[in-house]
Amino acid sequence: MGQSKGNSDGFGILPAKRLLGQVLVDGGFITQADLELALAEQIRTKERLGEVLIRMGKLGPEEIDVVVSVQGDLASLSGAVKAAAGGRHNLGDLLLKAKRVTPEQLGHALVEQQRTGEKLGRVFVRQGLLTDGELDAILEFQHHQGGEAPASARLKLGEILVATGQITREQLDAVLIQRKTTQKKLGELLVETGAAQPHQVAHGLKLQEKLVTAAILAVLSLATVGSSQETPSGGSRSNAGRVEMMVNATVASRAVVKVIYQRPAVVITDADIARGYVDFPSASRIEVRNNSRAGYLLVFTGIGELFPMFDQIDVKGLGIETQIGPGGGWIPQPYARDTVTMELGYRFFLSKSIRPGSYDWPLSLSARPM
Repeated sequence: MGQSKGNSDGFGILPAKRLLGQVLVDGGFITQADLELALAEQIRTKERLGEVLIRMGKLGPEEIDVVVSVQGDLASLSGAVKAAAGGRHNLGDLLLKAKRVTPEQLGHALVEQQRTGEKLGRVFVRQGLLTDGELDAILEFQHHQGGEAPASARLKLGEILVATGQITREQLDAVLIQRKTTQKKLGELLVETGAAQPHQVAHGLKLQEKLVTAAILAVLSLATVGSSQETPSGGSRSNAGRVEMMVNATVASRAVVKVIYQRPAVVITDADIARGYVDFPSASRIEVRNNSRAGYLLVFTGIGELFPMFDQIDVKGLGIETQIGPGGGWIPQPYARDTVTMELGYRFFLSKSIRPGSYDWPLSLSARPM
């Protein structure tokens, strides 16, 4: 996760950027298996994750570029909500895109909606498929997607085509002016004016669909988890009529890091450079909540100007001393029923290019369920 400062959304401490690998998996650019292979290769070669995926033939440079361009938007709930783009989708379609519900679950919820007259979102909450916080967040996303509230431009088709080098900024601006006098879609105008070829527009729309899916998943993962109303037997109770109902709930795997304390800066002296490393015994104090019985990955991501200046980082406080490379890395952790509190120390091995000075803390921490 990020440094020990909150955010204006009131949803806890968030990373400076949502992890590139997470966005790629969420959007369906790569599989989870692809990501794990690439992370292992990254630790070995010390390359950036995007470089590894390109070399592995999993993605092209333009796909990496466009995902990197939206990472910052997906780091906070407000940013992810405003990343809504494309035509407005109904709630069921949004949750299907995010694979949060199955077609069968959606069908059962629609039948229940017809029977009770409830809104579909409230049916999902009652059936344990969404929390109240997640429902509020996804409805807000839908509100922005429908053009009823200001939205980020980064996931719009034109911006994606510019980010991937398919058209120039000047070509986009010219077509946007022309679009004000017609009902034609942007893609049609781009092809008509010769600014883009049909296959370029089609590819841009596919990228947009994947990025919107990644944004939906970011919204759901960043939303607050509502307090559970389940009874010990797994049912839910209504206080008014004490009606018990058994529901089949699909519980998504979650791993969340809360940063209690994070050292804000690193000071490098001439003596540290001469020694070749610098120690910070108690630099991070974190709490981890994870519901995956397979365990989770504690993920270390490099941030800021200092991070590339390390050859290796030793992490202490995880039971055994563990090393990560200059490109970051992940460390498997076992399942624990209760919240786990950790105090982490680090030894940074300095590269020859480093200079004495004070630098912002160079690591962010997050977790990923296995």
